[in-house]
Amino acid sequence: MLKFDINILWTIINLVVFYLLMKFFLFKPIKKVLDKRQQMIDTEIESARQTNAQAEEKMADYRQKIADYQTEGKEIIARAKSDAKQEYGKIIDRANDDARRMRQDAQKQIDSEIAGARRAAKEDIAALAMQAAEKVVGASVNADTDSAIFDEFLNESSDK
Repeated sequence: MLKFDINILWTIINLVVFYLLMKFFLFKPIKKVLDKRQQMIDTEIESARQTNAQAEEKMADYRQKIADYQTEGKEIIARAKSDAKQEYGKIIDRANDDARRMRQDAQKQIDSEIAGARRAAKEDIAALAMQAAEKVVGASVNADTDSAIFDEFLNESSDK
């Protein structure tokens, strides 16, 4: 069996003392260093999470701004198209009004020229009739009679 010798007792005491010394001088400082490192790592991870969260918020904000700008751009384009259509309509209306006015002016001018041509034709016809009447009668009676006959002919022609 085993003998219980004093050497074994000293060996056990040495081991216990060595363990306590190691625990006090080696394990505690190493544990403190490891705890500090763990705390530093945890702090860095938390900081990275916060930075990541802030980056995500900014990214979401930028995406929202881009969407808003796109919507605003579409609204501006729609408004510009609407304004262009209205302006197009106004231009067409003005062109139609100008064309109508030009047709009316041309019609008035045509009517005026037709009336003038009729008047000139009537005067020519009256003059020819007077000349024919003078040849038939032989000589003109007098200027007042000629004028009265001429006016009467013009009035009758106008009525017809």
